[in-house]
Amino acid sequence: MGEQGEGPRRGEPGRRPTRVERDGTPRRELAHWLRAALTELGEPTLDTILARFPENVRLSRSALAKALRGETFPDLPLVRAVLRAAGADDDEVESWSAYWAHLHDLETRRRAGEAVTADPPPWAAEAAPRAVVAPERPAPAPQPAPSSRRRVPVALVAVVSLLLGAGVALGAVALATWPGPREPASATILDPVTTTVPKTFRTGGSYNGLPEGTLLWATTFDPGTGRFFPQDKPCVTRTDETFDCGQYYLGRQFDPDTATYRIDLFFADAAASNALLQYQIDKGGPDGPNPGMAQLPAGTTIIGTRTYVRS
Repeated sequence: MGEQGEGPRRGEPGRRPTRVERDGTPRRELAHWLRAALTELGEPTLDTILARFPENVRLSRSALAKALRGETFPDLPLVRAVLRAAGADDDEVESWSAYWAHLHDLETRRRAGEAVTADPPPWAAEAAPRAVVAPERPAPAPQPAPSSRRRVPVALVAVVSLLLGAGVALGAVALATWPGPREPASATILDPVTTTVPKTFRTGGSYNGLPEGTLLWATTFDPGTGRFFPQDKPCVTRTDETFDCGQYYLGRQFDPDTATYRIDLFFADAAASNALLQYQIDKGGPDGPNPGMAQLPAGTTIIGTRTYVRS
């Protein structure tokens, strides 16, 4: 029997996300149309969506509810996971990926102080423009009009939608699966702020655009030996696009305290991550000898660096 008394709150376990009030911001527009898609897919509850998430995707109910209310701008893996958990097919997920990339570009510009208007997806029946969103801080001096290259993704997505609606065969179907351009992946160390650090410290920062199915890792590069010394496990990434690499050990135990090192942040696919974990096993874990690696495994891409001096 259910409890009597006050009605359920938004995002309560077992409840469906509530309607999103559109105000023209990219995060609200994304949440509104994502809610509309979930309604068309049977309107699953938050519990149902979370239960269908793959095991390697960890997300709290409150974080999911905030994303579906438009309080946060979710990253692409979250949006794709929600759609797949609700039963969307591959074509729908890829079309959403292109729309997410467009809104993410608008959200980035809005955070930089630019006034933006978040428009509906090209497949939506309603195409009326929303009100212009005020920037989070005073707008900068007028800038030259955006280049045509910035507008290409939206135009392409619209064309693809029209071709699909007209039923054009093969060639149009191939275009429909094109995920659209995405900003290059990047990561920035925000903690520690100072460039002179002790032997051990905690490190974390922000990231953007990690390819689906990859993990974020950190490694020390020693200019003296020209070798990489990866950490013993990948960094923890969060849906708010921040990461935590935990306790970081810079250099080797008996290296001079004045040595200069470079910390590289990189993403690794499944094969590369397995190779990095195998390296830790072969060297005997965190306390074993650490010969370093002449190069990082295939399947890795460095997306951020910072130089530190050990004090």
